[in-house]
Amino acid sequence: MNVHLPDTPSNGEHSVSSAPTHDLNVCLVVSGPNTGGGMERHVSDLANGLADRHDVHVLAHDSYRQLFGSSVNFRDVGFTSWRFDVLFLWQFLREIRDIRPTIVHAHGRKAGQVIALTRRFFDAPCILTVHNLSRDPLLYSRFDSVIAVSSLVAQGIEHSRLYTVYNGC
Repeated sequence: MNVHLPDTPSNGEHSVSSAPTHDLNVCLVVSGPNTGGGMERHVSDLANGLADRHDVHVLAHDSYRQLFGSSVNFRDVGFTSWRFDVLFLWQFLREIRDIRPTIVHAHGRKAGQVIALTRRFFDAPCILTVHNLSRDPLLYSRFDSVIAVSSLVAQGIEHSRLYTVYNGC
């Protein structure tokens, strides 16, 4: 599935509007409880920034809820469950199907594994952001694109659509 972003107006000028245009329906998925680290800050900044222009949904443990503004649609997903728990995977998939995202973006290994296990049941491109040095080539191969948060993290990843986006950018 290709995601098509709106074209530049025919006059070549970009207009800035204070009202959201809701071009995309983005679903960010983050695993585990909030530990107050860099990944949590990254996801918070990304979700709150995207919500200015897009519909943004976050599927995460309830401990993340306070990180997001009112324009972000937060859904508590029991990421404390075993990632291969059939009931958990079914509940996760129901949330994804309810959201009907244009794009799904995983942060963290467990979130990536859950998406890899369920993605055949929904039709949205999937992105994985790798925040650490652990290696999982099979997991990476199940995503349309992979983002590394540093050049050091990117060195261990082989993927045809690998991008490096530094934390804080």
